[in-house]
Amino acid sequence: MADISLPPIHLLSLSSSGHGPSGRLPIELLSEIFLFCVEEGIDDINTIQTPLLLSKICSRWRAAAISNHQLWSRLSIQLKGPGSNRDPALIDTWLTRSVACPLTLYVFWEEPPFEDTHPVLEKLMQHSERWHTMFFYMPYQAFRSFSSVRGRLPLLTDLSLGTDDEIESRPRNLDMFEIAPRLRSIECVNLSPTIFKFPWAQLHDIPLLSGNISECLDMLHRGKCLSKVSFIFVEGGPQAPPPPPVVNGTGAVITLPHSPGLPAHYPTVYHNHLTCFTIMTPQWNEHVDLRPLFPHLKFPHLETLTICNLKSAFGNEFTQFLSSLHTLKTLHLRKTALPDDELVEGLKHVPSLANLIVISAAACCSSGGRDGGIHGDPNVYQEEEVTVTRYLLEALTRNFFSNDAMDGMLLPKLRNLELTVSSPALRELDTFVDMLQSRLRDDEPEGLARLQHVRVRPSVDLDDEFLIRLIELRDLGLEVDVETMPEPRSAVCAC
Repeated sequence: MADISLPPIHLLSLSSSGHGPSGRLPIELLSEIFLFCVEEGIDDINTIQTPLLLSKICSRWRAAAISNHQLWSRLSIQLKGPGSNRDPALIDTWLTRSVACPLTLYVFWEEPPFEDTHPVLEKLMQHSERWHTMFFYMPYQAFRSFSSVRGRLPLLTDLSLGTDDEIESRPRNLDMFEIAPRLRSIECVNLSPTIFKFPWAQLHDIPLLSGNISECLDMLHRGKCLSKVSFIFVEGGPQAPPPPPVVNGTGAVITLPHSPGLPAHYPTVYHNHLTCFTIMTPQWNEHVDLRPLFPHLKFPHLETLTICNLKSAFGNEFTQFLSSLHTLKTLHLRKTALPDDELVEGLKHVPSLANLIVISAAACCSSGGRDGGIHGDPNVYQEEEVTVTRYLLEALTRNFFSNDAMDGMLLPKLRNLELTVSSPALRELDTFVDMLQSRLRDDEPEGLARLQHVRVRPSVDLDDEFLIRLIELRDLGLEVDVETMPEPRSAVCAC
């Protein structure tokens, strides 16, 4: 195997004599200590450089390192061209020294030349019975070579697949992962979930999938045991046929709105196990219309809902969706186009909420909006969408609408609050502080929770008065965190 330059290590004594600290330890104990020299991260340092270094100090350390099979059961490797001699030799060493240990492997093949398979992949497939946690990011064409592992994945629990390729067609015949009795988690990066056949009925967790509305509903319908799902909507649902033209009394043709439609066999998806659901869009398409999605979702036990980078309208469909989430504990809205009044209306339907996070869209472009003056300054970059406003702050203020403890009370169970402070919120300092102070009363007998923690995420510089008022709230027992303001963004940036 080709030599690899290694960093210095100072965790243990380098003495190999019988009088040194390591010389007095049994090899079995020394071998176990070596496991503390590697961190949990799956990267080159922790899975290649550190194990090799420990085996090169002296003969005693080498024996201790090689005898620890677990030390060699993890590997993160960047594949070179199929003609490289280094990669197969490295794999042979790790497969031999790990003996029968379950394998955790991260395999990246991102540099050409690309072929239908690779010597490293072929060696790994010969040991598929030991696959436990596997991550493959490589050309789409290489996945077809995995057919030999079908029915030979008894230990596989976590699987992540990704590619940089643009796949024009979406074949549905890749079934190499269909039989994996212990598989509980799958992730597909830049790959439609319909390309592969997975054992959906036994899955519990989907860290990341991408596709359209129909594919999301299909996945939820098949995965009856799923508890956590994160889905990137690269597009909305399939388009319904356009409505027929209508001619009015004057003979003019009226064009009716054409909205996305969904297949008739998906009236609703009732999911009894889902507790955590995340909705995202890619940076290159943040305006996906998801209004057709919400009426099809029934999550009676959902506890956490996260929506990120959704710049399209939410509509009444979202409010009605929130009204069905009777067990919701956490709502996280990050860089969305949800107006303050629609958010307030939605919050009226989730009295169970204990954690609210509202992060407004970061400033990305010049704007002459409501905070930019009469004409707007083209050199000042404003918030694309501002959700944290005076209206929201007043709505969150206890007894703002009524003196009765419960009448009109928004979020009576709220304990943790995280908000963006932009220019509109900064100008409403008194309203902001009044809202927080109003929630520091502990009225548990009446069903009202005390606010325990607030995190402020400024998108503008906070003046001294604002910071002083926050410090005063700390003296009242409120835990207050203020994040560092992000670096100024240029006129062209990705949010």
